[in-house]
Amino acid sequence: MKKVLLLLALILTLSYCNYTSQLTTDEGLTKIIEAKINSNPKEIDLSTIDDFDYDKLLILEPYSSIGQIEDELHIHLSNINENKIKLSDGINLLVFLKNDKSIKISELDRKNGDFDTYKVIIDRKNAIFEKNVNSKITLKKKK
Repeated sequence: MKKVLLLLALILTLSYCNYTSQLTTDEGLTKIIEAKINSNPKEIDLSTIDDFDYDKLLILEPYSSIGQIEDELHIHLSNINENKIKLSDGINLLVFLKNDKSIKISELDRKNGDFDTYKVIIDRKNAIFEKNVNSKITLKKKK
């Protein structure tokens, strides 16, 4: 009986630790991104965000499956499993990565503009986007 209780306690502890390590949307970061989108109607430069250190960006579309993206891109995203992206068509999920680990996320309302570059890992230096008159936000092509 002691072994069963010990095993149950261990399982609950591990489950709790996994749940508490989940990233939630960073409201301050979301406000910074919204300000960038609204301040320049044509270009959105996310490479200049300097509130934290990241090296890559991943944008997920509405109803994205985190598990499927992990398989497709061969990255580990278990710390972002608990967010609204898999259930909502009203947001894009911006995932900021450092050394291939998600460190911050922003659930960005699509009313601010709708990204169209999904499931592609973007180097920070290339995280510059263009917004057209229909509020479609596209990765800027390198010249």
